[in-house]
Amino acid sequence: MERGKLNLESAPEVNSTTNGSVATYKALPEDSLALGGNSKVKVELSSPSETPKAIMGKNDAELEVGDGADEKMLNEQSNDEPTKNTTEVIFISENGDAKIDMKQAKKAVAGLSKEELMMYADDPFWVKLRWVLFGAFWMLWVAMLVGAIAIIVLAPKCQAPTPKKWWEKSPIVQLEPADINGKSLDAIKNILDQLKAEHVHIVSLSSFLKGGPGATENFIDVDPQVGSVNNVKEIIDSAKTRDINVVLELDPNQSSMKHWWFEKSVNREEPYTDYYVWADGQLGADGVRKEPNNWRSVYSKRAWTWHEQRQQYYLHQFNETTPDLNFNNTKVINEFNDIFKFWLDLGIKGFRLGNTRYLTEDPGRHDEQGGSRVVVDPEDYEYYSHAHTKDRQDNIKIIKQWRDNINSNDTNKDTLFAMSDDIKYDILTIINEHQRLIDLPQNSQFLIDANANIDAKTLKTDISSWISSVNVSWPGWDVNGKTPLRKRMEPDVADSLITMSLLLPGTPILKLNDVLPAREYFGALVEKRYEDTFLYGNFTSHIINGTVFAYTRIKPGSPGYLVAYQSSDQNTEIDISEIESIPSELNVVGYSENYAENKTTVASMYFSNKIPMATKSTLVLTFVPVKKD
Repeated sequence: MERGKLNLESAPEVNSTTNGSVATYKALPEDSLALGGNSKVKVELSSPSETPKAIMGKNDAELEVGDGADEKMLNEQSNDEPTKNTTEVIFISENGDAKIDMKQAKKAVAGLSKEELMMYADDPFWVKLRWVLFGAFWMLWVAMLVGAIAIIVLAPKCQAPTPKKWWEKSPIVQLEPADINGKSLDAIKNILDQLKAEHVHIVSLSSFLKGGPGATENFIDVDPQVGSVNNVKEIIDSAKTRDINVVLELDPNQSSMKHWWFEKSVNREEPYTDYYVWADGQLGADGVRKEPNNWRSVYSKRAWTWHEQRQQYYLHQFNETTPDLNFNNTKVINEFNDIFKFWLDLGIKGFRLGNTRYLTEDPGRHDEQGGSRVVVDPEDYEYYSHAHTKDRQDNIKIIKQWRDNINSNDTNKDTLFAMSDDIKYDILTIINEHQRLIDLPQNSQFLIDANANIDAKTLKTDISSWISSVNVSWPGWDVNGKTPLRKRMEPDVADSLITMSLLLPGTPILKLNDVLPAREYFGALVEKRYEDTFLYGNFTSHIINGTVFAYTRIKPGSPGYLVAYQSSDQNTEIDISEIESIPSELNVVGYSENYAENKTTVASMYFSNKIPMATKSTLVLTFVPVKKD
């Protein structure tokens, strides 16, 4: 064999039995072809049915020269079948001798061509498979949608707060006969317009019944100063067109001696004979007649008065001119069911009942025992416990009957049923234990008895304890009671206390002159009561500097508010920066008129660590609550 020549015919690796591959070559670097060195020629076998093509009879040096035709042919062949297996043939020159090294090339990966795919397009198997997958996709999608809806529907919800009733939003303003005496209907409508402008939507007709409070001569007639029942109907209708609800105050415990029930009872005319509490007297050892027992009236007098015509004693827990009705008689209870219905049919939206703590008495007429208070005078009302005449369990049964009867006449159960007097916590717990019988429960004695010297500690203790009591829910705050606030203190101090009470949890009960003529900021603060912060927000109270009573109203996602009342006779400056959720800056929302006295201007914003407070004044601030470490 000549040097540089390769006889492929004698090489078993490339004859017709060697996989029939087609050989191609790739040029190697020139330094690999240098004479006397190891030189290589790479030949690729690209077809299993062809014999490798190589350049015969040329040495390594001669391989550098060529017209490129063979390489072009091989490249074209390679491009025609890119996906077939190839075999690499490498020519190796060692010391002038040629060797062949054959390697199987890596298999190339490629998908089907469009033409090949179309061959399966109409194949029944693939058509069916596609439809199955298509259907499975949409079934899965629908299942996911149904699952998502089920999660939303069935997942535990954040319980929405119970919507507030209409009597839990607006203050209640008492309208008395003297407020409308001599006024035309147009003048009364003007009063209603002014109340609406101040965002007041409840009017309570106080002392409207004939005979006056506690001395009612007729429970379905009205005071002559008001006019007639038709005049009341006109007021109710006019209020309704202004989105104002009208409620009625009445005292069912007693009546006037002029009531026709009492007159018939004196004459023992049925069924009125036992409409009042009658009892025979006792005969003493000296033969002198005396009272049936030791019961006392709330005015520290004997609770029994002899009636000469009837020849019996009648009970009166208040004045001797106002005999107590006998609620151990079911006929009397039913009389009031009819009375309530009469007023509801007229358009009245609720009732505030007085003296319900005294409705029933011990039928056995047992003597009262001494009370827990240290009172030495047995003639004093407070000397006794009054277990037989006050706060008896039988009162609750009557109240429940009335409430149930009112509800039966009110399909929406949207009638106010409240008491105009304070109620003890333990009694309220029993009354409202299973259902809310009494709306707006009151415990306002600290306000009813207050004078200008009421201090921050009293305000915080009494307000906070009643709000936090179980079964209170939403209290009523009567700031006037039987003696108006303005008769017990200077009007500007009264206004300040009213301003303080407007944003408490609960409903303030006010007089008409507490509202009209409209005082600065009154209407703006009343309007705030309809915001979620005041309907559902938390209440927290504080005493600052020992003299300032302050409370915050905060609900997540809503503005926060702080109300502060300075009870001292001295101006002061307070730091509230350490109170939870209070930021560094607060904006002024409103204040009582006396807050601005002796000041040229009132700032629109204060820093939390430096807020001025004028004597006996109230300041209302708003802020964006912040979280503190």
